[in-house]
Amino acid sequence: MEQTAAAGAMLAVHAEDDDIVMYSYKKLQREGKTGIEYMHHAHNNLSEKLSFQRAITLAQHVGAPIYLMHVSAREGVDAIREARGRGQAVYGEILPHYAYFTADDYRQKNGAIYHTYPSLKSEDDRDSMWESLLNGSLSTLATDGVCTDLDVKTRGKTIFDATGGHAGVEMRMAVAYTEGVAKRGLDLTRFVDITSANAAKILGLYPQKGVISIGSDADLAVLDTSAERQITASDLHEADYTPWEGYKVAAWPSMTVLRGTIMVKDRKLLKGPGGSLLKQRVSSDVLNRPAC
Repeated sequence: MEQTAAAGAMLAVHAEDDDIVMYSYKKLQREGKTGIEYMHHAHNNLSEKLSFQRAITLAQHVGAPIYLMHVSAREGVDAIREARGRGQAVYGEILPHYAYFTADDYRQKNGAIYHTYPSLKSEDDRDSMWESLLNGSLSTLATDGVCTDLDVKTRGKTIFDATGGHAGVEMRMAVAYTEGVAKRGLDLTRFVDITSANAAKILGLYPQKGVISIGSDADLAVLDTSAERQITASDLHEADYTPWEGYKVAAWPSMTVLRGTIMVKDRKLLKGPGGSLLKQRVSSDVLNRPAC
């Protein structure tokens, strides 16, 4: 944190309390509760509370901004909100599946497909995600893009051999629009903030990325908000399954534009990969206060 603060950089933190998690693994093993349905008892709310409070306190002590990834519990949300309330540069990220699924989904057939670390939690924890996105306590709805096929994802059956990573990249925008805008009345400007603009600001790529403006890269994701459809794995490309099977979306990505060039249109890839290394510079506003 001292080094990132001195460099004017943003430190990304996946915060869990290792002592609590390791103790919980041993306790669950003694009790014979090792199925994946017990994952949230190992990677639990207390772990998130202690680790978030510790990371935030250390960051405050050295004057470092931090980006807390994979917020999964109300305790984590509360810690971020309190820090931001006193003016500390703390930013929180959730993943689409933390804002929709709960620990009960571990008990479904192939329940491992809903898992990534830390773990899914309760309905109350899930609901706190949307409350916080709507009121501004959390800053981004991002992805955990470690995708595997179904045989790999479901190979592990216990809390000890479960495979992390979540096939949710392709569904992120559609889920965010459906759950946020269509179901909860999320303002469209705020929708753009949590899916694009805030990430660019926090990670030092704004205004080259994250805004439609003269001089900015023309990177656009176009959503068709008249296209209500039910998701199937055959619609997608990142794995041979989707945890969103049967989910009904209120919008569908119809076009992707990269620096002014149409890359994908109507599900057809028109151009191959290409890119360049970008220079990052986090603004002083983002570094010194909760600016987004």
